[in-house]
Amino acid sequence: MDILISSINLKEKLKDVHRVEIAGISALGNNLFLLLNIWNTEAYKSLLQQIFVFDRHTLRINDKYKISKNLKWNCIYNLNENIYLMSNFSSLYSGAALVLFKENTIITSQLFDKGYATEIHTIQRDQDDSFLISGSWHQCIPCGSHDDYVPVQWQSKVTIGDSGFIDEDIDQSNPKRIVLHIRDSDSNPENYYVLEDYGISKYDNDDVLIWNQGLGHYGAENLQPIHKMVPFFKIQNGKTVRDGVWFSGTDYTNSAEPFFGRISAGGTILSFKNILFNYPEIYKIHNLIPGNDNNCLLIGETLEIGHGTGIFMLFNHFLEGMWQQNIKYLNFSKTGLDLTIQDVPEFHNRYLQIKEIFPQSERLEDLNEIIIIGNTDHFRDRNNGYIWSVKINNVFNTDLK
Repeated sequence: MDILISSINLKEKLKDVHRVEIAGISALGNNLFLLLNIWNTEAYKSLLQQIFVFDRHTLRINDKYKISKNLKWNCIYNLNENIYLMSNFSSLYSGAALVLFKENTIITSQLFDKGYATEIHTIQRDQDDSFLISGSWHQCIPCGSHDDYVPVQWQSKVTIGDSGFIDEDIDQSNPKRIVLHIRDSDSNPENYYVLEDYGISKYDNDDVLIWNQGLGHYGAENLQPIHKMVPFFKIQNGKTVRDGVWFSGTDYTNSAEPFFGRISAGGTILSFKNILFNYPEIYKIHNLIPGNDNNCLLIGETLEIGHGTGIFMLFNHFLEGMWQQNIKYLNFSKTGLDLTIQDVPEFHNRYLQIKEIFPQSERLEDLNEIIIIGNTDHFRDRNNGYIWSVKINNVFNTDLK
């Protein structure tokens, strides 16, 4: 697996600024919309925010939008090329606002005041052109000589009408989650798989449950949440067909460990957690890119507690009853925050927060580039926004470890 990596330090895209942090990302078509926190100096009052529009193929800046300095924007969701939703909270009033923009002009807005320090954390598209907004507010708990504040989650369903937003409350005792749907096959697209909180289910075209496979422990299902699910492809009679899904998540039974496996179309669980045993530095799997049969590329974070984090890319191939693997590490150098390609993990007290990963193709056979976006930290040099372009060639090299 041959890899070539290039880095874009967002601070270098602006002149005379102290720090640039990525606060939110939204992808639409060929564009990546990055909501950036920009500090002109070290002082917090110097913070301002801008939206940078990048071409996801060339990573050139297509546009920039300046937004109000009086509000702190949390997240962004694009509706089309220049219309987007954003949420914010402000010290000027109690509550969080959901705002519809066209470029940098406000079309409509609505205030949500659920309680003390109300915030909106995520905006997700729901069914029938509606949106699910999720956030928190803080409940005061008297604690004698001092008070404590406990975050309380809330959700609302929002549609955009001619006169503005139409808000519909959701049962807060049963919060909704936008689940990932994957078709069963190209020939029978009605059947589909659903990623649920702690398991995977398969439904028929009438939305009737065919089977459910929970991946948690009874009474403690939150110990194994699933983060990602992608189709499993195989060659059958010379044609590529689907047979269930790959999945990945985190096992908190003993400690935070990643797990990885697949579920067949019939509902059989196959756990491949053992193939990660040789790589104890693997901390979290962020993305799965499937190929034919048992070819699959895992991308995620490495961690050595107290020493730093990095990125790994692990190619898995099952041949003649044995797993063969090829792993590459994207490590920070000793002198900076650019990533270098190495065969072993290195940690130099540098940490990263992966915000999003955008593969150029969802199929491994067609994959030649992956865009990784995140923030990096090194002691007091914190919240550095970076974009990494990872070019891949010859991923199916038979010289595997």
